[in-house]
Amino acid sequence: MFRVTSALMLLVTLACMIALAQAPTGIITGNLTDESGAVIPNASVTITNKATGVVRNSTTNAGGLFSAPALPAGDYEVRAEVTGFRTVVRDATVQAGETTTVNLPMTLGEAKQVVTVEAATAQINYDTNAVQGVIDRAAVQDLPLNGRSFMQLAVLEPGVTIASGSTAQFNALFTVSVLGAGNRTAYTVDGGNISDNIDTGGGTASMNFPQDVVQEFQLSSVNFDLATDISIGGAINIVTRSGSNDFHGSAYFYYRDHNMSAYPGLQRQTLAPDPFFARRNPGFTIGGPIKKDRLFFFFNFEHLNQVQANITQPNTILAQALAGVYNSPYSGLRSVPDSTTASPPSTRCSPAIRTTATRVSDRSFPPRRILPIGFATSTGPTRALLA
Repeated sequence: MFRVTSALMLLVTLACMIALAQAPTGIITGNLTDESGAVIPNASVTITNKATGVVRNSTTNAGGLFSAPALPAGDYEVRAEVTGFRTVVRDATVQAGETTTVNLPMTLGEAKQVVTVEAATAQINYDTNAVQGVIDRAAVQDLPLNGRSFMQLAVLEPGVTIASGSTAQFNALFTVSVLGAGNRTAYTVDGGNISDNIDTGGGTASMNFPQDVVQEFQLSSVNFDLATDISIGGAINIVTRSGSNDFHGSAYFYYRDHNMSAYPGLQRQTLAPDPFFARRNPGFTIGGPIKKDRLFFFFNFEHLNQVQANITQPNTILAQALAGVYNSPYSGLRSVPDSTTASPPSTRCSPAIRTTATRVSDRSFPPRRILPIGFATSTGPTRALLA
């Protein structure tokens, strides 16, 4: 029994270490100098997450440098205190896979005097040769999206193209191709692999997170870092939102139908020039503390109900008759109804398909007289998302 318990504890520890190693985190680094430019060693630096209040302490080395790795994405306050110098406070933004440099210039004075420095954000990283970018929360929340799929924002990065998902991709509205690699993009969420390698053969995500649950996402093109998965194409690392020390919530309902949509004239079908379409998209979010400064939660629920008309014109030999195309096996020409032998058309209707069958002879039929018949189908609720 002891061996079994020890083995289980070892497996849990290894799983936590692996998850931590692949977590989409960032780094804050910088140095402390006095007014003459000399470095200040052994200085105390406190890094506080503004939303959760979690504190990380660091100390400058002999060269005046400090570093705080593995920080979750978010806004932080960096505070430096040294005896004989004024306290310096500077805000910093951490993004997944990025390094934010926060240099703190110290001036002589009392420690109770606080100097606030302009906020720092991630700039060009000279320490690595990775080609990557981050789509932050502001872009995910404010930019217009089709179907509220944040994956469309991947096109903001160079060398990235998106395409609409197929029917096989049951929960992926868009596919992302990086540097022309096609469906070879790896997907992770908070370090966990969610790539769909079964239904579509890879390159798509098996989970479609709502727009309101995404904090940001990192898109890597070349030379991935340790926070991304292995792939011959690009890699997308999604960071989900977290609760904070304050309770926050929202509720929404999005509605769209064919009366509100612009339909391209050149793509209109002759069978249904104004097809029916209705999309209803309700949802809500709530987040807050379970234990202040220690444990937090964030919950999101979204439901998509979409009803639309799909028009299909079959082009296979066995299904051509359903579209009103009758080919002659002798002349290779289409046939025309015979007024002397043809029986009155019979029509059979069902909730999903309407077809018209007519008995015809073997006379040639000009192509301009062919009247193809399409199918009108409707779908009910398509998915319910829980994050």
